[in-house]
Amino acid sequence: MTWLFAAVATTVTACDDDRAAALFDGGVAPAPPAIPELARASASGAPRVSSSGARSTAASVPVASASCQSARRRLVILGGGDVNLARDLGQEILRDPSQVRPLASLSAWIDSSDLFFVNLESQLSDQGGETQSPYNRLVFTGPPAGAEVLAASRVDLVSLANNHMWDYGKRALFSTFDQLDRVNVQYVGATREPNRAYEPLVIRRGDWSIAVFAVTQIWNQGAFEEHEGRAHVAWARFDRLAKGLVEARRAHDVVLLAYHGGAEYLDLPMAWTKEFVHWVMRTGVDGVLGHHPHVPQGVEWHGQRPVFYSLGNLVFGMHRDHEWTGTGYLARLSFERPPGCETVSCQVFAAEACPYRIQGTTPLPYAGPGRAALDRMFRGMLDRVSKRVGGTELGETGSDGCIPLRPPERAGLRKSRVAPSAITSR
Repeated sequence: MTWLFAAVATTVTACDDDRAAALFDGGVAPAPPAIPELARASASGAPRVSSSGARSTAASVPVASASCQSARRRLVILGGGDVNLARDLGQEILRDPSQVRPLASLSAWIDSSDLFFVNLESQLSDQGGETQSPYNRLVFTGPPAGAEVLAASRVDLVSLANNHMWDYGKRALFSTFDQLDRVNVQYVGATREPNRAYEPLVIRRGDWSIAVFAVTQIWNQGAFEEHEGRAHVAWARFDRLAKGLVEARRAHDVVLLAYHGGAEYLDLPMAWTKEFVHWVMRTGVDGVLGHHPHVPQGVEWHGQRPVFYSLGNLVFGMHRDHEWTGTGYLARLSFERPPGCETVSCQVFAAEACPYRIQGTTPLPYAGPGRAALDRMFRGMLDRVSKRVGGTELGETGSDGCIPLRPPERAGLRKSRVAPSAITSR
């Protein structure tokens, strides 16, 4: 029930990187919806801002030749599924965190992105060597050194809005904040300060401004509205998010939301998930990345903007009774400002799915003699589950194993806007 997200702001030239020109041949992102009442309203409190620069990728950025006249400014965001640093993996971290690198096999994708964002499924707290409750296997925590594992895996940002953020209580949640702060891994969807979890985290990469929200729609400790955690963790309440989402759309280049909810092991999103997501997309956000079901679900399009209902597991053991818990994929989202473009309305967007299989708790990209068969199996599955939510067009698998995704014609023509009165009365 964790998600991973990565993004990089780089400047490359059209003549130095033909791949950039080929990548951004999709449609232009639609202009933000006109919602005057909400556009004038500001979110409660100022959003938290991370001004840290992108991690160094100097070795991989091509040098502009003297003949190039125009630069393409690009942002690449990589998002993935559930990450659990508890249970047996937590015991490995306790023994020697320097030897635990569950995302090492995905380094080519991670290093070529600009922002890496994951939904952290487990708290990070010291429970005297315990990483899973002896009374309930669904209650667990990662050790404090799990923070070093995330940082060494080049994770930039985690979502903490999920049903396991109170497994060992408030003290363990606050310990999670402390551990992430210690290694400079950002977080969203939960806050130490009461009632600020609905605010976005704003991350800057070069001249790109990215606003990220995170919410959960499932809770393990009974009715959320009656629980102490409601003051520190963001629930999927559109009335608490609407103003902030619209304001973020007006103020930032990219707006994304991480959603944690649905039903475990089902490859179809629940009705309440779809309803919530559709309201969110009507505010003009660039995309939603979902998790919690532990299996991949389909991709839905709102104009040129995607909803990934569930990316499946990332660092999480496979359930022996559910085959697809052993498969997941990263969502790679690419944004570019062509020469002369300085506004959101002219940004060019592309989306890809980068699949992997899970061995133990380690994701492994498809490779070796069975790569073609695994690729066909994944493509067939993603096509099937996406048709249940409107469908997505799959391009040819690239040399790095990622699959371009585009809206089918009927979905690409669909509008996703709503009248101001509909949102303000929600």
